Amino acid sequence: MLDGNLDSGVECGAELLELCEALVEGDPGVITRASTNVIKLMGSEALVDAVGVYSNFERMVRIADATGVELGETLSELSADIRSDLRVERPANWCY
Repeated sequence: MLDGNLDSGVECGAELLELCEALVEGDPGVITRASTNVIKLMGSEALVDAVGVYSNFERMVRIADATGVELGETLSELSADIRSDLRVERPANWCY
């Protein structure tokens, strides 16, 4: 979970972060509360824009995963333990 108390400099940043975390969590009640909060503060068009941006990032991550985009050194190091536990390492002969 990210710290919603940090000032991102984005208008209603804490509320947008709450919405994104709700979408990741997937609980319909939490999503409804977060969405309602964004609508009250920013309007329904802002909610549509925010969910669109969230969805685009989700799509890009799935495409990157499916096409074998490398993690990069830092993320590879940070995720080594969990990838090992989950046995999601790529075979040595992986081709793109």
